[in-house]
Amino acid sequence: MGERIIVKENISVVRKCEGYTYRVSRRETEGTELMKTRLWFIFSTDFLNKWKKRFVVIPLTSKKIEKIYNYEAPTLVNNIKGKVLIDQIRTVNKSRLLKYEGKLTKKEMKEIYTRFMELFNIWDYLEEEGYF
Repeated sequence: MGERIIVKENISVVRKCEGYTYRVSRRETEGTELMKTRLWFIFSTDFLNKWKKRFVVIPLTSKKIEKIYNYEAPTLVNNIKGKVLIDQIRTVNKSRLLKYEGKLTKKEMKEIYTRFMELFNIWDYLEEEGYF
């Protein structure tokens, strides 16, 4: 079965926490890397986003949501339960963004930031450096 075709919107301003349909071809992925057109959330800061060229994104899946691992965070977008896969973070070119789909809540973003900090041991680094 082929993928459904999504017409690209004219996207001018992209902001942190926003979700966009994003395309990834099978030729660009290997193993368990995510492929196909799916929803991704902007994770990069608005300072970086203002250049309108590349964005740091985190993908969302609605599969296997009954189990949330420590590198995932639960979401609810357009009344669909899902989870973001923080271990699949990547940087993408604006040309791959197809359509605005919604926005994460502050509570969801707080959970994502917490899981991100845990995944990359940032808490340990901050403690070692005496930040708290």
